[in-house]
Amino acid sequence: MVNNKDLKIDDDDKRHIINVMRMNIGDCFNIVYDKTLYTCKITNITKKDVEYTVINHEKLIDNRKYKVILATSLIKEQKMDYLLQKATELGVDEIIPIISERTVIKVNSKKDRWVKILKESSEQSHRSCMPIMHEIIKLKDIVNYSADLKMICNTMEMSKNIKKVLQDNKKSDTILIAIGPEGGFSDNEVEFLTKNGFVSVTLGDNILRAETVPLYLLSIINYEYMR
Repeated sequence: MVNNKDLKIDDDDKRHIINVMRMNIGDCFNIVYDKTLYTCKITNITKKDVEYTVINHEKLIDNRKYKVILATSLIKEQKMDYLLQKATELGVDEIIPIISERTVIKVNSKKDRWVKILKESSEQSHRSCMPIMHEIIKLKDIVNYSADLKMICNTMEMSKNIKKVLQDNKKSDTILIAIGPEGGFSDNEVEFLTKNGFVSVTLGDNILRAETVPLYLLSIINYEYMR
């Protein structure tokens, strides 16, 4: 998967082809760009470089009619890596890392690292495009993102059953989900978001880990919206 119209692969991809896949002249590999799958044939290969030519291409068709934006509080590095990897495999379209009141980790952007994880996971799961990784924002700023359905995960008794909410909103083209850190959102944050159009939803009686919640949610959404 590349992000340039010239279909140039980066050094990591070259090392993978040379040292991991151990490909030779005449072998083929695939590149995905702009929802198009390009079949490439190696014309020359050295210890550090790969030359290739495109021999075929076909448009990748995505029949899914909805988009999911995941606004997730920053969590510990290994857990965040796992979340990004699995959310990509489950079809998330955009990821917004957020800072909330109970965010406890040191705040510093690791966008390059995160994008690399999204790229590798997209390739592994044969996605037609890579999720968009946004810059880190404060929780209050997610109200500026538009969506047909906005939800916040909560354990409060007054929260609505997520299955019922999704079934009542089957025509939503864009879904935005806000997920808190290990300690969850504060009462003030929940009140702020619900006053700004977010529906407070519950995932049931079990308390899930912060890195598990997005995966559970994406699985539910994929099932409920499955055509």
